[in-house]
Amino acid sequence: MDPHEKMEISELEKFWEKYELDRVQSRVWERVVTIIIAALGLIAALAWDDTLKHLFENLFGGTGSLLEQFLYAVIVTVLAAAISVWLGKKIVAREKRQVEK
Repeated sequence: MDPHEKMEISELEKFWEKYELDRVQSRVWERVVTIIIAALGLIAALAWDDTLKHLFENLFGGTGSLLEQFLYAVIVTVLAAAISVWLGKKIVAREKRQVEK
């Protein structure tokens, strides 16, 4: 290896360390994974939305008047909030148990 190549590699390593590119690369990867998870969550939410709409239509009949749509939105919102609170409590309890170990 010629001395000029060693100097270039050394300078590249210094540049990499100076700008903390390892950390930046890690943060970018974390964001990409977060976006993918969010997209999958959106897909699941849309699938559940269709399923709940069909269930609501079968239970109550009708073509979806404004009142029915409003009732559907309220029920789904309350259900989502209740599940979110329940899951949040489960996560907190699990973390608390892990800290106690």
